[in-house]
Amino acid sequence: MRYLILFVLSGFLLIGLNANAEQEGKEVFDSLHCAMCHKPDTGTSSPSLKEMSAVYTGKESQLLGYFKGEVESIMTPAKKETMKRYIEKTKELKAEDQKRLADFILSH
Repeated sequence: MRYLILFVLSGFLLIGLNANAEQEGKEVFDSLHCAMCHKPDTGTSSPSLKEMSAVYTGKESQLLGYFKGEVESIMTPAKKETMKRYIEKTKELKAEDQKRLADFILSH
C-alpha cells in the first residue's frame, strides 16, 4: 500500500513538473512575441504551433539548431529574411530557455 501511495504521488509530481515546464516554455515564447505570428492551431502567413510540432517531432535537435542560428528552417526556408531578426533573439537565449521554447512548441 505504501508503494502505491508513493507511485501515485510521484505521478502527481511529474504532472506538476510537466505543467511547470510547459508554462516556462510559454513564457519564453511570449517574451519573444512569437504569438504575434504563430498561433496554436491555425496558420495564416506563418505556421501554427501545431504545424511546427508535427514537422519537428523527432527532430528536436534540428529545431534547437535553428534557434541557435546553426541550421535552416525545414518548414519555411523562403521566410529566412523575415525570421532573421527573431532568430537573432533566440540565439541570445540561454540553452535551457532554447530547450524550454522547443519543448513548448513540440507540446502542441
